[in-house]
Amino acid sequence: MKLVRRYSKIKITGKKGTLKIINNTKPNNIAHFEATIPFTTDGSKNGSTVTIYNLPKSLKNYIKNGYKCYIYAGFISETGEYNTVGKVLEGKISGLTPNTYAAGDKSFQFTVNDNSDNTNKAEVKKKTVTKVRTVSAEKTLDETITKYNSKLNSQRRKWIDNHPNAPNKQVTAYNKAILAKKKSYAKAKRRKYVKQKAAGKLKSKTTKKTSYKPLTFAKGTHGLSIIKKIAKVANIKISGIKLVYNKKFTKGYTASSKPYTAIKAIAADCKTPVYWSNDKLYIQDYGKNKKTKLYIQDSTGLTEEPEPQTDSGSSVTEYECTFLLRPEINGSVIFHMKSPQITGWVIVKSGEHDISSDGLLTTVDIVSQSAYEAAEKKTKSAAKKADAKATAKAKLDAKKKKALKAKQAKRKKK
Repeated sequence: MKLVRRYSKIKITGKKGTLKIINNTKPNNIAHFEATIPFTTDGSKNGSTVTIYNLPKSLKNYIKNGYKCYIYAGFISETGEYNTVGKVLEGKISGLTPNTYAAGDKSFQFTVNDNSDNTNKAEVKKKTVTKVRTVSAEKTLDETITKYNSKLNSQRRKWIDNHPNAPNKQVTAYNKAILAKKKSYAKAKRRKYVKQKAAGKLKSKTTKKTSYKPLTFAKGTHGLSIIKKIAKVANIKISGIKLVYNKKFTKGYTASSKPYTAIKAIAADCKTPVYWSNDKLYIQDYGKNKKTKLYIQDSTGLTEEPEPQTDSGSSVTEYECTFLLRPEINGSVIFHMKSPQITGWVIVKSGEHDISSDGLLTTVDIVSQSAYEAAEKKTKSAAKKADAKATAKAKLDAKKKKALKAKQAKRKKK
């Protein structure tokens, strides 16, 4: 079987309908397209870039921001019976400038973002409604008595104004009567207040206060619980999660950043990669992913031999290589490589699919699976030791603090 014919297709669907453009080396195509589709395992999501050439203006309304975009690519045999064609991209169009054609070749470009691009959600805050006491029951009692006294004072002044010729004896008698009423009213109210207080029936005047605070987690909460809670509240779907090391946060945790940023930070503390594969989010050791049936070597499409990358910054040597496009390749995929530089099972760390008039190629940065697993084992062991040391220190600090408080209390008694 010889896969000799390149094939790539872009399909765009929206309110206008469906537009299909096929690059298959056949004449009379309505247009052609190129695409660069990146992938990685560092948790970031890079948009794919698509360029369309010579599309008739009458069809440009089929391409708009927000429309769904699908790209398929691969190779087909001479008879057409066999092929490696598969989906390499699915997402939504953004950044489109449909009315602009580049001079000469009538081209325009846009970005395709993954469907589940929910990595930029704002900080998640928990709504808390509390009752705040505005006036105490005792203060309310005092205000009631004062109000009654003011009423009687007004009544007394009105009586004096209406009786300007009243003898002093009559005025004194009237003032005593007013004062008696005040004392009687206050005495009755205070007696009632004491009985209600003893019976626990007194209620202070309160008002509801709404506040929004970041999600907080208690001391000793494990990383897995924190990640799941943040993801649930922020509606971030995790397709697979298994932490390399489920760290205990001895001082608790406050999610004061964007949810996805917080999730990545916690996963890093738990020595676990966060990555996207086929538009799905995973938080797990991709070194333990299932091996594919893909074998790459000279006879199966290897076009550029693996070259070690000295500036990768990784503890494990990374190699860059290029081969004929394989739709199944994505970040975290494990396949078999055979070359003079490296032979064995390898893990894809990052790379991109390239669809152009020059060909269909996949370029990847890979690491040896066995070397990666050995490095991860050391990392996990070091993390456990560091966490045990931090826990012991926290216990010791708490013990010292308790002893200091006891000592201070003893001094006060003296």
